[in-house]
Amino acid sequence: MSKINRRDFLKVGAATTAVAACPGVGSAMELKLGGEDFHQIRTFHPRARAPYLCTMCPYFDGGYTYAEDGEIQKVEGDPNHVATRGKFCSKGLASFFGASDPDRILAPLKRTGPRGSGQWQEISWKDAIAEVAGKVQKALDKGADTVHLNEGAFKDGGTVRFMDTIGSSSVIRSRFPSINNAAKQAATEKALGVDFVLPDLEHTQYVLNFGSNILETAAPLAQRLTDGMVEQKLKLITFDVRMSHTAGRSDEWHPVFPGSDGIVALAMANVIMEKGLADKQFIGYWTDYTTDQLAEHLKQFTLKKAAKASGVAAQDIKRIAIEFAKAGSGAVLSQNGVSYHQGGVDAETACLLLAVITGNIDTEGGNCLPRKFNIATLQPAPEPKGSAVRKLNHSFPFEVKEGARKVEVLFNHMSNPAYSSPAASVWREVLKDEKLIPYIVDFSPFMSETSELADIILPDVVGVERDDVASSPTALFPWISMTRPQFKPRGRAQDVRVTLKKIVEAIDADGSKGMKQYWAFSDAKTWVKKQIEATEGIDKKKTYKTLKKKGAWPSYGKIGPGGRKIVKKKEVIEAEYNTFHTEGLPTPSGRVEIPLPSWNPNPRLADLKPGEFVLSTFKVAYQSLSLTANLKLLSEMWHSNPLWINKEVAHKLGIEDGALVRVTSDVGYLVTKAWVTQGIHPQVVGISTSVGRSAYGRVAQANPRAHAPFAHEEQEDEDIDHNLWWRDGGTNPNDIIPIALDPQSGVQAWNDTVVKVTPAESGDKYGDINVDNAKHLAIYKKSLG
Repeated sequence: MSKINRRDFLKVGAATTAVAACPGVGSAMELKLGGEDFHQIRTFHPRARAPYLCTMCPYFDGGYTYAEDGEIQKVEGDPNHVATRGKFCSKGLASFFGASDPDRILAPLKRTGPRGSGQWQEISWKDAIAEVAGKVQKALDKGADTVHLNEGAFKDGGTVRFMDTIGSSSVIRSRFPSINNAAKQAATEKALGVDFVLPDLEHTQYVLNFGSNILETAAPLAQRLTDGMVEQKLKLITFDVRMSHTAGRSDEWHPVFPGSDGIVALAMANVIMEKGLADKQFIGYWTDYTTDQLAEHLKQFTLKKAAKASGVAAQDIKRIAIEFAKAGSGAVLSQNGVSYHQGGVDAETACLLLAVITGNIDTEGGNCLPRKFNIATLQPAPEPKGSAVRKLNHSFPFEVKEGARKVEVLFNHMSNPAYSSPAASVWREVLKDEKLIPYIVDFSPFMSETSELADIILPDVVGVERDDVASSPTALFPWISMTRPQFKPRGRAQDVRVTLKKIVEAIDADGSKGMKQYWAFSDAKTWVKKQIEATEGIDKKKTYKTLKKKGAWPSYGKIGPGGRKIVKKKEVIEAEYNTFHTEGLPTPSGRVEIPLPSWNPNPRLADLKPGEFVLSTFKVAYQSLSLTANLKLLSEMWHSNPLWINKEVAHKLGIEDGALVRVTSDVGYLVTKAWVTQGIHPQVVGISTSVGRSAYGRVAQANPRAHAPFAHEEQEDEDIDHNLWWRDGGTNPNDIIPIALDPQSGVQAWNDTVVKVTPAESGDKYGDINVDNAKHLAIYKKSLG
């Protein structure tokens, strides 16, 4: 932390006088859009700047780090980045604090007591590599697939390559590497051949939003939605079970019954076809159906059925459908509120159909095909094994417990299933059992709920310390961004790619096993350089040099002074549309291959008894599961998660605002506080994720005395010791959420959990959680049919 001495104080006075004498200088600094930063006292003393790629989410926003006195002091968006345009969300702005986190793991740790006992010993990297390599080699002797990887990164990297190298296909994931979740990916890949469509929000006239909350969870899209509101005066209609930030900024919010978005969308499509408002030319040329065939199929989805299922008035559904079709341009948003139900793929397909029948595919103001660079894989590359597997990890602990998986070694990377998975209590039970999983390796830089149950922790670096490169389809122009670290990692933390390289070299020292050849890079910087230079569509002479200096490539221009347009040589750079008209879509037929839509109600939700509710979990702007858990700047703003409950319903149940309530599912209950509001459907209760921690650090646990036993004295932080003013750390709902997999996508139907809500009982305390894992297992077995 920089200190102010007398000389600095005098310099401040001199600088202030200079600015007062030259007001043009001061105003020029104020008018700049960013791209530079200065010492907080010596205002003409610039801080060192380096490119930074934020990996807090799959949008991969590009910006800069600013350093002074050997530490990162600030990060911000790159003002000339075509996607971020100088803006970062709150999570991105706070991301650099992870590097100096006092609860961070800075050296390899080996367990010395029972799993979960918190007894650790620091060891050398040499000993750690030798031990892990020995365990992997023994496992390989029993079969490569006995080595498992639980992967949680937003993009593939060294860990999945390692699994390919050793020939193991036992890769499970907490997410797939895409902006979309698995259900929406399945819908868009089938229909359009891509895993994401970008709504052109800044140019559209009308937006239909089904269960998406982009104003809190998608900063690049939130910018463009705001631009569209201001510049285009677009109309935003949101269908969501609760009043999210996005719903609150909408022209209309319709609180739909959970899981009914699909039939609302199909009823709208039916109206559009009946009224002759569909784009017949687009349907006839680009789909497998005639307008008449599609219209006939859609007749079954009547306004009456949609109104009954959703609770949205039939006249509103009809009016909105007609408005959308007549708007001239329209975009459709949908996400977890639609996807995280049984039948999520069908519901997402129904939402996408609205864009298809109105011809709003890759048009100005419509839903556009993704523009991005496909970052190359390091060559030579091993034969795809684990990387070819698409399986989510939700059922893993049950499969291990039932003997369906034989595990000798489990690697865990950027995933915290002991906290964040459904039936998280089952994960903890299985991970703690050394007979089921003999050896667990975790790469976490922090002691997460999952890391606590590992046998050895090989601490990875954090985002600002990692050489990295990515491209994401968040703008109408493709881009690449990179991170160039300003400093070496703290302590003895080590990039996971380097760690895995050393493990491979220990297993295949002379290269005779054919593994070592795939790890022929000197360090992470070389890895990234080779990736960039092998990427198709780049300038092989200039791209890497430009990225090292500016952090983003290519340069399309600068943000114009009169608005949010990209300007180059005084001309506005316009995006291209209808990009598939020449060569077709990336589907087998080159056309839209959208299946005939369907919708089926969830019988359990349709049969709610009095006192039963559908539990909806959601994300907030300030937290991103474990990545943000120990960042004090963010947790000060959001550290507890009361249960949202409808005001009228709460009154009938005798529940006051702030009162303790018991939330009971089919497997157990939790005790939390009620937040009484009109902003939620009367048959729904809601609770946010990302808080309610039992590990990860003092901020995450809201306990300044919960010092990590492995932390060094120099890691202490007086701000946490003395200014962590809250003690309410929230309640984690995942223990009481049973597994419920959508058979089409394999995604957890997070928003299909049925619960009862009652006033707390005698003896209940805030934060109590009581579950029966035998009931979790019974539900899993029943789901197998």
